[in-house]
Amino acid sequence: MTWLILGLLIGAGFFWLATRTSFKLRWYEWVLAVLAVILILFAIQNYSASQAEFEPRAGSIMLWMFGLPGLILGIVAGVLAWMRNRKSA
Repeated sequence: MTWLILGLLIGAGFFWLATRTSFKLRWYEWVLAVLAVILILFAIQNYSASQAEFEPRAGSIMLWMFGLPGLILGIVAGVLAWMRNRKSA
């Protein structure tokens, strides 16, 4: 149930960003943002499942392996969009 609620909140956030703000994103920024969210959610899910199974080292490795690239992709997408929107304003 937690993942369903989290998915709905993330979907609502993307919908709000796409329709309600003047902050426009190009297609490749959307792709980077979606990949970042997928990687971060995958990392969190694997970490929490590994902790529940008493495998903390595996959870930490998965968190670094998928969470860090997701974080980097999210930062790249945000900086690209911010720089482009700053130039046009």
